[in-house]
Amino acid sequence: MLFKRKKVADRIIPGSTRTEDSRPFFIPKISELSDKETLKRTFVSPIFGKSVKDNVVITNDRKYFGDIDKKYDAFRKEKKLTKEEAKKRFGDSYYEFNAINNADKKKILSGELDITDLQRRRRDDEIEAQKAVETPSSIENDQVSIDEFFAAVGEKRKEDDEEIVFTKDEFSDNFQHGKDSFDINRFGPIDEEDEDEILFQNIEDKEPIQQPKPIFDTNIEEKPVSRLEKYREQIVSNFDSYRLPSIALLKKSPPKTNEGQEWIQANIDIINQTLIAFDIAGEVTNFTKGPTVTRYEISLGAGVQTKKITSISDNIQMNLAALSIRIEAPIPGKTTIGIEVPNKVRESVFFGDVVDNPRFLQSKDPLLLGIGLDIDANPVYTSIETMPHGLVAGSTQSGKSVCIASIIASIIFKNKPDQVKLLLIDPKKVDLQQFADIPHLVTPIIDDSKVAIESLKWAVSEMERRYDVLKKFKSINVKDYYERRVNDSEFEAMPRIVIIVEEASDLLINGGPEVEDQILRLTQKSRAVGIHLILATQRPSADIIKGAIKANIPTRFAFRVPSSTDSMVVLDTPGADKLLGQGDMLLSENGKIRRLQGAFLSPGEIEAITEYIKEQAYPQYIFTHESLIKTSKATEEAAEIDDLFPDVARYVINEEKCSLNKITQEFAIGFNRATQIVSALEFYGIVSRNVGTKPREVLVTFEKLNDILKKLGR
Repeated sequence: MLFKRKKVADRIIPGSTRTEDSRPFFIPKISELSDKETLKRTFVSPIFGKSVKDNVVITNDRKYFGDIDKKYDAFRKEKKLTKEEAKKRFGDSYYEFNAINNADKKKILSGELDITDLQRRRRDDEIEAQKAVETPSSIENDQVSIDEFFAAVGEKRKEDDEEIVFTKDEFSDNFQHGKDSFDINRFGPIDEEDEDEILFQNIEDKEPIQQPKPIFDTNIEEKPVSRLEKYREQIVSNFDSYRLPSIALLKKSPPKTNEGQEWIQANIDIINQTLIAFDIAGEVTNFTKGPTVTRYEISLGAGVQTKKITSISDNIQMNLAALSIRIEAPIPGKTTIGIEVPNKVRESVFFGDVVDNPRFLQSKDPLLLGIGLDIDANPVYTSIETMPHGLVAGSTQSGKSVCIASIIASIIFKNKPDQVKLLLIDPKKVDLQQFADIPHLVTPIIDDSKVAIESLKWAVSEMERRYDVLKKFKSINVKDYYERRVNDSEFEAMPRIVIIVEEASDLLINGGPEVEDQILRLTQKSRAVGIHLILATQRPSADIIKGAIKANIPTRFAFRVPSSTDSMVVLDTPGADKLLGQGDMLLSENGKIRRLQGAFLSPGEIEAITEYIKEQAYPQYIFTHESLIKTSKATEEAAEIDDLFPDVARYVINEEKCSLNKITQEFAIGFNRATQIVSALEFYGIVSRNVGTKPREVLVTFEKLNDILKKLGR
């Protein structure tokens, strides 16, 4: 042999006492062997024959667990039989495995015996076996003869406190069914499952014997239904029965205690001593402990400038031995300066802690978002309608992707699929895939830059169309449109659309000015028609997030960034570079900045929420990626259609055939130009495809051509 084969480990096969004729394969009887003795046979491969060096080792040391009779109950045809009953009736305790012996198998494979004949023969054998069974007349087995029964109980029996009288002859004629004995237990309560075996009916009324199942099941198993097909079966039109997700699907943090906070008083003493060392009149008068940081409030003496505190921030951080500190001078709405110092023990904030609040659950705002907890440990909410657009920026592992997941979860927690639609763009292909196939999606999650650009164009065209609808109904925005025009006969449902771009920098780099123009148009005009845009990026540099885009996005979610320059790009002020990461964030709304700990939403919770939603409805996409690209190509080609296109189209319809040579001669144009015009005719379905050397067929009339030219603006 050319190749060496590694010896395969011996396989253990349990022994059996069956004979060769009763099974399609043969294992020798080994009951006489001791526990240590084994029987080896040479393995014969169907491909390599006996050249394969492998042995099959058969031992009798395997142990069986459980009741073996119950294991074969699933194979019984009509009734659960014991070993004794099965052997008495069919000659074997496990008669199901005697369906085909080796002799019959060879005849079937050779064509001498048909399967239907074998089935008929087996059925006849079973019927004869049932007729031939003789049950002994003994009281011990609950089988008594008619004479024994009437000798024991007489010709009377009681039923419902009334005596029923019948004679032996009447009993024999009506209940014996041609047998000399009967089961004494049949006079007990009648069971619905044994209805066909009740003795109190005539033999003519008894159901026929059930035909045994075929030996070989010729039915082909149906293919399992795909998950998408399952969703299609559960389609709902008005979502009246749709149920919003339950808070029970979310995790919550354990109760918090105030024990072991001696370090807070130690930090207060250090800050006071530092102020004294630099001759600054002031002291810590209050503190607020949050889940991530503690804010110490300093009251300054009369005439002390706030710049003195900010100038010694590095000294305060060094004396506290803190990773970073952030100074808020002054705290908005207060007469004190705040110094935010990281806690020694960081507390977790779960998404369930934020949304399990009447302010969120009972709010009528469909786009209310649960963001996290502030320093005072109060839940923080913001509305996309009032944003109206958002920018989420932060470096890797800062909590940006979790914040995006919390935003999406907040939307689908409060809205049915016909109330809010989501357009998710994920160039990284991994961050938003957990929300795939939810019924709130406008289109499948987009991970291709070209499709993303076309989807933004669609959003712009949808924005313009909605403005035409609002103009028609004299409504100033979507909210006013729903409040005053919902009962109008021409009312058109206009669900909110939230566009979320997970990595905007990648899209802006690949798309260039074209993407910038679409984003700029959306951020400037789309608020009134219920279309909102949220951009997320981990590269918040000035060459990516330009001033024209930032000017129309007043709401910013700033996570930890590498430098103060990046913080200036996101917030127009430093501070984001001092954050701790893992959800520690600054939320800027119309110039007001507050620090909070973002809510954490685990992948398991996201899966539980999406599975709960997808069990009720499947996604009904407004458009697919393929249709979007096809429409885009048609639009581009329509813009580049040759000036002779209408004349050539009318010419080929009049001639009832399309020939390149005749077009070049008739219109005095070159072959390449004629080829482009004919390709455009084929694209718009005016002529057929090219088949060999035959001329193309004309597929439309002049009326249809006029409709096509109107759509093209020709």
